[in-house]
Amino acid sequence: MHDGKAGGPKGSGEPRKPVRAFDTMAALDRLKSEKTYEDHGRSILILANEPSLKLALTAIAAGRRTGERRVAGASTVQVLEGEVRFRVEEERHELSAGGTLVLRGNVSYDAEALSDAAFLHTLVQPLEQGRGFPQPVHPTEPAEGRADLDLPGADRASER
Repeated sequence: MHDGKAGGPKGSGEPRKPVRAFDTMAALDRLKSEKTYEDHGRSILILANEPSLKLALTAIAAGRRTGERRVAGASTVQVLEGEVRFRVEEERHELSAGGTLVLRGNVSYDAEALSDAAFLHTLVQPLEQGRGFPQPVHPTEPAEGRADLDLPGADRASER
């Protein structure tokens, strides 16, 4: 039986808070000052690690690569600063701050920083087959959002 009071960080015995706020840019400054970043030109901080969601903040120096990665579930990668070239299977995408990739599950990717850069990788754990996200219910908003938007800048994040 689950009482909704899952523990905080491993071994801490503290209950998880229902809401957490982050100063992502302060966390990024911290990452860039760590020995891992100095020694290897990249550093990663896990901002959230929930049963169905993980947020990973990556700082990476110009010319460095992440190495090939593959995640089981869908994910997004949003560039927060700098420029990054992503290789997703056979496609190449160059993104600058504000650019976002949406990746389906089980695809291989890697990233190369074209300048000192940072990105936030949001990973969603795979859902049971045939199940999706519940539709939000709010009295003043439609239950479903549009998926057919012609987003500005989409062509800038195209294959290169």
